Amino acid sequence: MTQRAELIVSGRIATLSGESSWGWESGVAVAAGHVLAVGGRSELESLASGSTKRLLVPDGYVAMPGITDAHLHLMELVLGEAHIDLNGMNLPAALAAIAAEDQQRRMAGDDEGWLLGHGWSMHDLGGWPTAEMLERVAPGRPVALYAHDHHSRWVSQTAIRLADIDSGRGESFGDLVRTDESGRPTGVLHEAAGSLPDAVIPDPSRDMLIDWLNMVARRLAAMGVTGCHDPGLLNADPLMQRGPLFYRDLAEEGRLPLRVAASIRSSQIEHAREIGWRSGQSVGRYSSGWLKLFADGSLGSRSAALLEPYLDRDINPPTGGPCGMVVTDADELIELLRQAADGGVVGQVHAIGDAAVRMVLDVFAETPAIDSPLMRRIEHAQLVDPIDQPRFGALAVAASVQPVHLRSDAIQEREAWGIRADESFPLRTLLAGGALIPFGTDAPVEPADPWPGIAVATCRRDPFDADAAPVGADHAITLERAIRAACVDPALVAGRHDLGRLVPGALADLIVVPDIVANEEADPAELAAVRPLATFIDGELVHGGW
Repeated sequence: MTQRAELIVSGRIATLSGESSWGWESGVAVAAGHVLAVGGRSELESLASGSTKRLLVPDGYVAMPGITDAHLHLMELVLGEAHIDLNGMNLPAALAAIAAEDQQRRMAGDDEGWLLGHGWSMHDLGGWPTAEMLERVAPGRPVALYAHDHHSRWVSQTAIRLADIDSGRGESFGDLVRTDESGRPTGVLHEAAGSLPDAVIPDPSRDMLIDWLNMVARRLAAMGVTGCHDPGLLNADPLMQRGPLFYRDLAEEGRLPLRVAASIRSSQIEHAREIGWRSGQSVGRYSSGWLKLFADGSLGSRSAALLEPYLDRDINPPTGGPCGMVVTDADELIELLRQAADGGVVGQVHAIGDAAVRMVLDVFAETPAIDSPLMRRIEHAQLVDPIDQPRFGALAVAASVQPVHLRSDAIQEREAWGIRADESFPLRTLLAGGALIPFGTDAPVEPADPWPGIAVATCRRDPFDADAAPVGADHAITLERAIRAACVDPALVAGRHDLGRLVPGALADLIVVPDIVANEEADPAELAAVRPLATFIDGELVHGGW
């Protein structure tokens, strides 16, 4: 018996079928959460029944696959619902915001609870902040605030005391805990040391996490994001309860509000093996992802590992040495990747600086890929030496990139890397070498809006500043390829051939957006401000409508 369409969407449909081009069709039929057929109106009407819903894409709009953010810290966003946001604030503004939050909580009867937050930048604050600053504006309260890049954490004196950071526990992290001349912590924790307070920070309840997740999912759907790859929490719990297993349980209950491919961290390898967690397992909207490892730090914290010294090292002293720091050396990466491979888990490794990228490519060359639908990947690949750019495709390693960082990092890149900054996010060369380039935002490091990053990939500058100088203009790509990097590449990297395209058998995740998204001459500012008229997941309307 012929399956009948539950929904028929007619109009301009960018299916993204094939290896390139928009794949234009005039209609798509949906049944049981999947694309039943694509084609002309008469062809699709033959699949209709008396209960079939029909939607006509308005003039000036197109339908296209939903966007998958290939690097979005979903659980960090969820927990961030209870955090103070210091993005873009200078020191007086940040301290005033913290003081106001402290006072508001005291008025509500909370004198001692943790005040958590994120978003501050050493550059916005004018230097590294101190615990004493926090103690002045929030006396007696434990405060822990992640930096904009989440590679540093600013903590109060009370937090230092409660977490025993001023004892041998902090000393074991060496230079990762900033200290004064007497050896006492000043209030900034770098990289792995940032997790020191977590042992004494209370966990929110499951019901609170579910409520926050639903709020985050609604905001993502309003931007056209129907799924994400979550690389996990910095303070990943060994039993995987906040992250992979939380998402999986919700998916089994039919309550996961968006599609999530969730990764584990090194602290979770042992438990993953105990419970048989492997890359590529799926249930409902959940799938198991990768093992996320770290090769270096970040540009913002001057801890990205470089082949040449930081040019601004006299003004902004790098963390770990003149060329930044290696967080996990090659031998340890190889050992961790092999442990994961023994359990059927594929690796993804954070590498921002060109030295780190080269080291990870060398590591992947020494540890052959396992039999899995998932691809190995390097996260960020922000600065890549020209010699290494073709190696991604040759080794079948995806470059999981966030072009939106060019907007926020352009000035820092020029200061720290000089002319070598033109090799940041070398998209065109990576593609020419046969690599996939799944796009992400790195939210909450950047806003979770995918459209500015798509625009940046085509213009290589801040899309809202026409006077901004492009960074690496030769690495700009077409809008069609940028859209594919936001839809198709994340699916392929995750081994999901049923996502990212509107073709028969694919999952019916689609968005209806202004047709500027298919105009190669689009103004970057207009493209960066796109919002969908409607968003569907599994053929169900989750945002908007008309």
